[in-house]
Amino acid sequence: MAVFTRQQLEQVAAALAIGAGGGGVFWWLGLPAPWLAGAMVAVAAAALAGTIRTVMPKALTRVVFILLGLQIGGAVSPETIETLSRWPLSVALLAVTLVALVTAGVAFYQRTLGWDRATSFFAVMPGALSLALAMAADTRADLARVSVVQVIRLFALVAVLPSLITAFSGGEAVQAAVRAEAGSLQDVLIVLAAGAVAGFAFDRLKVPAGLMLGPALASGTLHLTGVVHGVLPDWLLLPGFVFLGTMIGMRFAGVRPSDLATMSGAALTGLAIALAISLAGAGLASWLIGIPFSHTLLAFAPGGLEAMTIMAFALNLDPAYVGGHQIARYVMIALAMPLFWSLVRGREPGARDDT
Repeated sequence: MAVFTRQQLEQVAAALAIGAGGGGVFWWLGLPAPWLAGAMVAVAAAALAGTIRTVMPKALTRVVFILLGLQIGGAVSPETIETLSRWPLSVALLAVTLVALVTAGVAFYQRTLGWDRATSFFAVMPGALSLALAMAADTRADLARVSVVQVIRLFALVAVLPSLITAFSGGEAVQAAVRAEAGSLQDVLIVLAAGAVAGFAFDRLKVPAGLMLGPALASGTLHLTGVVHGVLPDWLLLPGFVFLGTMIGMRFAGVRPSDLATMSGAALTGLAIALAISLAGAGLASWLIGIPFSHTLLAFAPGGLEAMTIMAFALNLDPAYVGGHQIARYVMIALAMPLFWSLVRGREPGARDDT
């Protein structure tokens, strides 16, 4: 377990302050998802300038994941249960989209840019940055390329998607679950306790995305059975937006501006390919199952699990649908990545391609 020094924790506090300031500026400008996107942009700029030289402690990220899971579960309602019958087709389309996205991305990086197969494979895996980097570290993959491409893609998605989805949503009515009143202090404490227990239990059992899935199931059960009512209050959710934006921005710490400039074109081109495939899959899902395109777009977006889920709250989209699909994709990747990589590694040439 990593031990963070006082200096590192002071840098985290400074980063959060910068993130809050950036969020406040975006909110003042009236931009979509201001506390998430604004925090990310401000902290990324500070990290690239060398002001921030550390990463977010895992203990803090675990807290945010639990809160996100609780909020997903709190958005579950009888209406959500009624629409579950349409989700299997949507999840199946998500799986097809994922395979197409990975196949096209690997082909682009390997055949067009001449990257080795391992680097190409891990660079295109969407929504599982930590897992991809952990597995890539045990291979001949170029970690610098993988990390920079993954971070740029996530950064661009968080920066662009809010405006894109706002344009597509038009005058759509927001989900009632998102506008539900906050629960009482007693209900909030009950949900927090149950979610923490479920999250750590699922994580201990190595359940993929357990820190979000466990609390989501616990919160959903408590709400559907009438034990608790209402959603988590804004004083818990809004800091979560700032925290996550700060965490994404901090991933630019240690990235050299020269590397960023060199690989930005490759990263953005790969993102354009992934986004085009995701748009096609989201459009087909929206047409077949009758869910608004703005919802399916965010659910199919090739971004991070936590970032796309929290964006659903920020944009007043259905967090149960979006979060459910993002978790489903994470589970697919977590279960399939070792198998896929074993097949890829079996065909890897003996010498590493460093082109």
